[in-house]
Amino acid sequence: MTSFQITIEPHKRAAGRFIGSVRRGLQRAYAEEKKKSGIKQTDIARALGVHRSVINRELTGLKDMTLGRVAELAFLLGKKAVISFPEMVPVAGQNIETSRPALRVKTDYAFEEKGEETPESDFEFNEAA
Repeated sequence: MTSFQITIEPHKRAAGRFIGSVRRGLQRAYAEEKKKSGIKQTDIARALGVHRSVINRELTGLKDMTLGRVAELAFLLGKKAVISFPEMVPVAGQNIETSRPALRVKTDYAFEEKGEETPESDFEFNEAA
């Protein structure tokens, strides 16, 4: 039997978890507001000037949302969209990387001291101490 192991880079895992938690938060807010006031996806779509299927795809995860759309949906659901950036605290049993690698950025052009352009250069950015 063939077995496959999938490796997800820590930053991709963090992005996926963030997107999932935002989407679940919006789904929860929608369910609460629907129960309380009877709001429908059609009502939200009309307020935003889009088709109901757009709202459905965004809430179910079939379509990516911008931060602006997240804020619009939260507002229409009577909520305030808030994003915070707390420090990552590793807890036993979680797969949170405690050490992050240096950021490497590849650019198309670099400038030498003489001011001449040179193509394809690597820059390395290290975390400030």
